[in-house]
Amino acid sequence: MSLKDRIYGCLAGLALGDALGMPTEMLTPEEIKAEFGWVDRLVRAPAWHPHKGFAPGQITDDTGQALAIVHAIGDDGTLTAASVAIELLKWADATGESLPAILGPSTRRALDKLRAGEDPRQSGQQGITNGAAYRAIPLGLVNFDQPDQLMQQVVEACLPTHGTCVAISGAAAVAGAIAEALTEVTSLESILAAAKRGAEQGRRHGTWAWGTPLEKRIDLAVRLVAENPLPDAALAALYNFVGVGMETAESVAAVFGVICLAKGDPMLAVTYAANIGGDTDTIAALAGAICGTWRGIDAIDRRMLAQVEKVSCLDLLGEVARLEHLIEQRSIL
Repeated sequence: MSLKDRIYGCLAGLALGDALGMPTEMLTPEEIKAEFGWVDRLVRAPAWHPHKGFAPGQITDDTGQALAIVHAIGDDGTLTAASVAIELLKWADATGESLPAILGPSTRRALDKLRAGEDPRQSGQQGITNGAAYRAIPLGLVNFDQPDQLMQQVVEACLPTHGTCVAISGAAAVAGAIAEALTEVTSLESILAAAKRGAEQGRRHGTWAWGTPLEKRIDLAVRLVAENPLPDAALAALYNFVGVGMETAESVAAVFGVICLAKGDPMLAVTYAANIGGDTDTIAALAGAICGTWRGIDAIDRRMLAQVEKVSCLDLLGEVARLEHLIEQRSIL
């Protein structure tokens, strides 16, 4: 499988998971079942939902902010908190009237501070939620074989809005998983191990904030899935005991439980995540990105992906080309 196929699979899994989980975000499993039955297609959010005005297949901030990071990386491969802040503000301004419906609390607060002129290395010191995790996705791709630079750039990407050890731990876990999934010889076990290493290393950075050690919660998620091999039982166990809220140790850990349940299949992973309840768009986006990196673009439903790209005005192949260029440039500079 080519590098391009894996990168495209990553971004496709990210966007498709985001869009599939968009209409079920912050619903309980019971509400999802009553409203939709089983979500395995792109559907419209209920009339009473914050995303009621979104078209089926429309992405949220998960994909939008991850792609903003792609453009925050300079042609020379550098990334700074300042460049991240600039691109996040550009993304927010371009998003327009739908922004309030998709913006998380940590990012909303930090963007207000950035607009007021606060230093982007200081503006995110209260951010503890999972918003930093999806921004780490392109960094795992670009720095897949450069662990030191990967961690340094993860920290820079987190600082403007999520500069706490809790949030950076979640971002580093995702970046580590993506980097491992992009390598030629990998496995589900090695991806999980890389995520746990990242979680532990990431917690050494940023402003201190209380939070359950993410690597321990990932272990719990993996064990619950092993003990509950049937999908309904596994999803219920993850929902009840790991948690699916915006807290990093809940939703990011749940991602790895979903990946194990799906055995790395990106379409199964995003479907399970869209039905698990809670922060479904983020869980599905992260699970889709990691599994899509591992299995590649051929494992993605291209018909559904085409709808997501059309509705959300995405040019994922253009973003793939940008990421490939950044990787190629490293051998030149």
